[in-house]
Amino acid sequence: MRIIELKKNLKQGNLDNVYLVTGQEQVFIEDIQKSFKEIMTPEERDMNFSNFDLEEVSLADVINEAISAPFFGERRLVFAQNPYFLTAERVKNAVDQNTDLLLKYIQNPTPSTIMVIFATYEKLDARKKLVKQLKKSATPIDAGQMEGPQLNRAIKQSLQKDGFQIEPQALDLLVNKTKSNYSLIVNQLEKLKLYALQTKMIDQKAVSELVPQSLEDNVFDLMNQILQKNVYQAEELYRQFLLQKIDPILLIAILTSQVRLLIQVKVLTEKGLTEATISKNLRLHPYRVKLSHRQARSLKLQQLTQMYQDLVNLDYQVKSGQGDKELLFDLFIAKFA
Repeated sequence: MRIIELKKNLKQGNLDNVYLVTGQEQVFIEDIQKSFKEIMTPEERDMNFSNFDLEEVSLADVINEAISAPFFGERRLVFAQNPYFLTAERVKNAVDQNTDLLLKYIQNPTPSTIMVIFATYEKLDARKKLVKQLKKSATPIDAGQMEGPQLNRAIKQSLQKDGFQIEPQALDLLVNKTKSNYSLIVNQLEKLKLYALQTKMIDQKAVSELVPQSLEDNVFDLMNQILQKNVYQAEELYRQFLLQKIDPILLIAILTSQVRLLIQVKVLTEKGLTEATISKNLRLHPYRVKLSHRQARSLKLQQLTQMYQDLVNLDYQVKSGQGDKELLFDLFIAKFA
């Protein structure tokens, strides 16, 4: 379920004993935590709320807390954070956990306890027995990124609460610059609202001047200069990256991803798909697809596939030590620009 549904259930008193929170959108995670805490009075929280870091605290301590009866209240609330053992990752210096304890607990949880497990990782290990049981027994809460119209709607609603509006072009630019990261967007909205304090309207100029450009956007500019055969501008951008101590390996990875997207957009467009359909199929914000479509329109597919293949080869050459990585990337620019 999403946060809206969770809040509705909590308000109506429809509570479950075990919840599993997944996704990495920090704003949503904090909102979920706040929503659970609000089902208890401040006095109840002092006596019956516990927050455990599972990299530092044993599951035995968490379970002992969960099975304890609440003091002077109806329920006990337990947060279990950083359950690294649900992933395939290895965490140095983390407590070695007996996961069978949690497995047994979620199969028969204490009725008076609400346990919320915050598994806010990129990916859980679906092969693990505990993960399978959690997905079966726990109530899921999605704290992942919003996309497309849903994200746009959330931004507009957030602004409208404070009496602000945002121009469509400004909204598209904001989403693109933040890579659809709602947590970053919320942080940027504060200064944008200050900028538009008099007019209550956030325009494209405000977003362009106040929202910093990401590394991906800067690399996108580099790719533009390369594809447009502007060798001097491309070399200047590359020198700026080197001055900022940005590793050519990272530049290659980002460029490869961007060229792959251009190829996908061009192929799907030639098959007759609209930008909206492409956005939905690739799970990308419409504005990013629009930019890619605009860029790929004047390029030949053969040119893009050649660049992609050269980037793959360049990545192999750099990582296998077949030459100086800065020089190899410079030669790549010279070839295409």
